[in-house]
Amino acid sequence: MKKTWSPYADLVIRNANIYTVDLTIDEIRSGKYDFTIFPDGFAAAKDGKTIAVGEGDGAAYVGPGTEVVDAGGATLIPGMIDSHMHAMFAGKELLGVDLTGAGSLEEFQQRIAGHAAKTPAGKWIKGAGWNELMWPDGRMPTRYEIDAVAPDHPAYFIRLCHHVYAANSKALEAAGITRDTPDPLGGTIGRDENGEPNGLLFENAAMGLMDDAAPAMTEDDLVEAIQSIGRVMNGFGLTACIDCNLPFDEMRAYLQAERKGKLTYRADLMFYLEKAWGDMPYHLQRLREMVCVTGFGSDMVKMNGIKVTLDGIPATGTAAMREPYDHMPETRGDTLYTPEQMAEMGRLAGKYHWQIGLHCCGDRAADVAMDTFEAAYGSTGNRDARHYIIHMATTDPDQLERLRALDVPITVQPTINLQMGEQPLIGERLCKQYQLCGTPYRRGIIVGGSTDCPVVTCNPFEGMYAAVTRLAADGKVYLPEEAVTARQALIMWTKNSAYFRHDEDKMGSIEVGNLADYVLIDTPVLEASPEDIRRTQVLKTFLGGRLVYQA
Repeated sequence: MKKTWSPYADLVIRNANIYTVDLTIDEIRSGKYDFTIFPDGFAAAKDGKTIAVGEGDGAAYVGPGTEVVDAGGATLIPGMIDSHMHAMFAGKELLGVDLTGAGSLEEFQQRIAGHAAKTPAGKWIKGAGWNELMWPDGRMPTRYEIDAVAPDHPAYFIRLCHHVYAANSKALEAAGITRDTPDPLGGTIGRDENGEPNGLLFENAAMGLMDDAAPAMTEDDLVEAIQSIGRVMNGFGLTACIDCNLPFDEMRAYLQAERKGKLTYRADLMFYLEKAWGDMPYHLQRLREMVCVTGFGSDMVKMNGIKVTLDGIPATGTAAMREPYDHMPETRGDTLYTPEQMAEMGRLAGKYHWQIGLHCCGDRAADVAMDTFEAAYGSTGNRDARHYIIHMATTDPDQLERLRALDVPITVQPTINLQMGEQPLIGERLCKQYQLCGTPYRRGIIVGGSTDCPVVTCNPFEGMYAAVTRLAADGKVYLPEEAVTARQALIMWTKNSAYFRHDEDKMGSIEVGNLADYVLIDTPVLEASPEDIRRTQVLKTFLGGRLVYQA
C-alpha cells in the first residue's frame, strides 16, 4: 500500500539528553572533540532521515500519524558503528556450541558433551569462543579431549582469536588430515610427540582444510545467521558495521536477508582475498573481473573494500615483527604475502577503485601495509580511497608519523585488551607498543572503534570501558597514557567509524539530513564513571527511524 505523504515527522523522540556528535572529520583530526549537546531536546525523523534536532519538544513536527517517544530524560546517541567485525561469523556461531567464558578444559568438555548428547551420531558439531589463556593450566585442547566427550560426531571448535581450530579424530578423518599431510602454505597442522595430528589447526590455510570438509550452510542458514546476530547487535545499540572475510555466497545472503526484511543493521561487506582459496595471481584476476567495487550498493548493503589478512597475532608468534619475539626468540613471524605481491595488489586496487583494509598485528606487517597503500595511491593519485589498517596491535614511533602523512586510519579493538590477555605473553618490550589509542588520536590519525566480534563481544560499551581504562584481562592497566576520554571513545564508535565506510556525511551523528539511526541508553556516558559506561543498557534502537530493538 502506497504511503500517503504528510508534512509531519514519522517519529519524534522528545525529553532526551541528546549527544549529537556533530563534528567533521577534519575537526576531529585537529583535536576538536566537543560537540553539541541538547540536555532537554528532541529529534524528528521522516522517511528514514533526521529532519530536525534541537531543544524543546518538537511539537511543530508532530501530526496525526507521528510516533512520539518520550525518552524520560534518557540519553540519545547516534547509532553505533563497528568498523571491524565478523557479523556473519558471529551469526553462524550463534547456531553452534557457545564456548565463550569456559573457565577450564573440563568446562570446555562439558559444554561439548551437552551438545553432543542432543545431536544425532554422525552429524557435525561446531562451536567457538574457547581461550586456553583463561584456563588454570593454559593448555590448548587436542583431539583426544574432544574425542572423550564427542566420539561419534565430526567436531571442531574455533579459538576466541579465530586463528586456531581444535578438531576431533572424526573431523580430521573427514578432512583427510593424517601424519603425512604437509602443512599448507601459510598454515600449520599441530602434531603430537609421535608426529600424529593433534587436532590443532593454525591460521586460515590450515583451518580451511576443515572448512572444506564440513557441510556447507544453506542460504537460508546464512540468512538466519544474519538475523540472529542482528538481534544481538541492535540490543547493544549497533546499527551498522563493516563485515569482513566474506566469500561470494555470504555476500549474496545479505541481499536475500534485506529482501526478506530480516536485515536490521547496515552492512558494508569486505571482499576477502584468502590465501587458502588461491594464490595471489588468482586473487588479482578476481579483482579484475569484479564490477561491484567499493561504494557499490545501497545504504543497507554495499561493498566496502578488499580485506587481506597480512599476518597473524602476537600471542602465537605469527604477527610479522621487525625484531624477534621475546617469548619466542626463534621467530619474528612473517607476512602471508610478500611485499612485492602486496604492492602489485595495491596498484591493481588503485586502478579499479578499491578501498583496502589490511589485518596487521605486527610492526613489520604495518610497514608492508603502508607500502601497499603508497603503491595504490601512486597508481591513481586518489588520496581519499581511505585504505586502512585493522588492529595495528604493535606500533613503532616512526610509524605514527607515516600513518598521519598518508592519512591512513586505524581501527582498533580495546575489548580484545580486556578479554583476551595477550600482554602477559608477549613481554615488556611489545607491551609498550601494544594497541596505541591515545597517541594516534593526538597525532590526528582517525581511530575507529571496533571489536573483531566474535573474537570478543560486539558490545561497544564494553569497548568504550576498555578504551578509557586500558584494563587488560590479567587485571593490570597497561599504558594508561594511551587511554582516551569517554567523549573520544563515543566518537570512535560513531563519526570515526562512519569514516571507514565513506559515510561520515550521513551516519555517525544526529544532524539534519543524516540517516535516522538512534540509540536511547540509560546512562549519560560522557558524565559517567568507567564502570557505569560498561554497565550501560540500551533502551531502544532505531534504524532509519524504525524501531528494531526495545529492552
